[in-house]
Amino acid sequence: MKSRILVAALLTLALGACSDAQDDAGGASSAATSGPAAVSSDTASSAATGNPSAGPQTDPSSKANTGGNTTAMDTLVTFTRTGGLAGNNDKLVVRPDGSYTITTRQGSRDGKLTTDELNALKAALASTDFNKMPTVNDNGAVADAYTYTVTYSGRQITAKDGAIPPALQPVISALGAFLSK
Repeated sequence: MKSRILVAALLTLALGACSDAQDDAGGASSAATSGPAAVSSDTASSAATGNPSAGPQTDPSSKANTGGNTTAMDTLVTFTRTGGLAGNNDKLVVRPDGSYTITTRQGSRDGKLTTDELNALKAALASTDFNKMPTVNDNGAVADAYTYTVTYSGRQITAKDGAIPPALQPVISALGAFLSK
């Protein structure tokens, strides 16, 4: 129950920060002119003609998002580790250029993976077929187990200790090691 309340509180804070950032950026906080509800002219014209749109053509490693918020286009992989004996709630966001943000109870810190670390992580992610993996892997029998969530390429996989799919283990091991940096 506490985790649901915490998630709701974090979501409320995040949405509030987005609204504040839009107000500060030029006073436009209307969903009709900004945010996820905004529709580009390309999307509107392709919807009108019945032709599918390829969506925004944005380089995921570009610095176009300067508002301080991390979007899916800015992120290579997101990893969370919750639970354990101490009740951890750790989050790691790795961007395509190797820069990362780690958020724990002690606060947030930023860093950058070495080229070798980034290449090894990308190789581990590429070798894991996220589309063939169950989205939830729970054995329910391990006390004080960690729950891991990996979000990569639009797919989110959740696994608990004792039920981690073998193909996902190298990814979780690599990301868990980065949390200790």
